[in-house]
Amino acid sequence: MTDDGTGIAPTDVARIFDRFFRADRARVRTGGAGLGLSIVQAIAEAHGGRADVSSRGLGLGTTVSVVIPDVRVEPATPPSGNRQEPPAIPSG
Repeated sequence: MTDDGTGIAPTDVARIFDRFFRADRARVRTGGAGLGLSIVQAIAEAHGGRADVSSRGLGLGTTVSVVIPDVRVEPATPPSGNRQEPPAIPSG
């Protein structure tokens, strides 16, 4: 995702994925806990991927990229001939 918003100061880019970090101190009054990008990073890493951020500087916008590898898992199939029937329920 790329925007052309306020951007991030070069000194803040290294900390942007830290929990509770807010680059724009003025947003304290408008909400947000500073957790969004740390959650994005944690989810990406949990799936074997990564999250990256780059900013051209203040007033020039920011790009956030999330890369998650394409891992395809074949559905499990039971070996032929080893199929078990459920136990019979006694009547009575």
